[in-house]
Amino acid sequence: MEIMRQTRGNNTRILLLCGVLAPAILLLTIIVVGQISPNYNPVSDTISQMGVSSNPYAVALNSSYAIYGVLMCCAAYGFYLKLRHSTLAKNLAILIGIHAIGNVFLAAFPDSADYPGKTFTEDILHNSFSALVSIALLACILIFRKITRQEKSLQVVAMLGLVIILVSLPLPFINMIDSLKPFSGLLQRLIVSGSFSWIALASVFLMRSSPRVEAVPT
Repeated sequence: MEIMRQTRGNNTRILLLCGVLAPAILLLTIIVVGQISPNYNPVSDTISQMGVSSNPYAVALNSSYAIYGVLMCCAAYGFYLKLRHSTLAKNLAILIGIHAIGNVFLAAFPDSADYPGKTFTEDILHNSFSALVSIALLACILIFRKITRQEKSLQVVAMLGLVIILVSLPLPFINMIDSLKPFSGLLQRLIVSGSFSWIALASVFLMRSSPRVEAVPT
């Protein structure tokens, strides 16, 4: 019985490790591709513009989104196992999965005014998936805070998540403000980096927490 318990614990840690690797790989790819892409300005151009077919490094970016999606789906199951299989933990895992898959679709429908033959439908799809990704992650942060409210070490992560929620609220409106457009790419990167850092931090803290976090009654 003890061996089985240790095996489950090791498997859970491996799954949670995916939650650390996924944002690290994607953020590193975004930084590198942004620096080497021709005719691309990381300060003013959005992340999605790197994924258009005219960019010779689009495959690298889009592949990293796919890798992110797979790893985060694994991490979602790790969150569920670590948080005692509660109803809230199940909802959290589902939302993480939605966030992960939504990022993959963002790569499939890049947002760029220079994209040849881009249709209105593609524009709507990109904006819809962008909103879905953000909303799913913000909901994850709120649920995580509710589940871990009795665990002091995890409350640090929960409070950081609330800060990220407040900072992320203006993200959909950056391109609507003329004075911010020259810095839209930089602002987007800062906000996205904060969100991904929260995922990695939450995964690390859960890996280190023992025993499993007690879930609140549902």
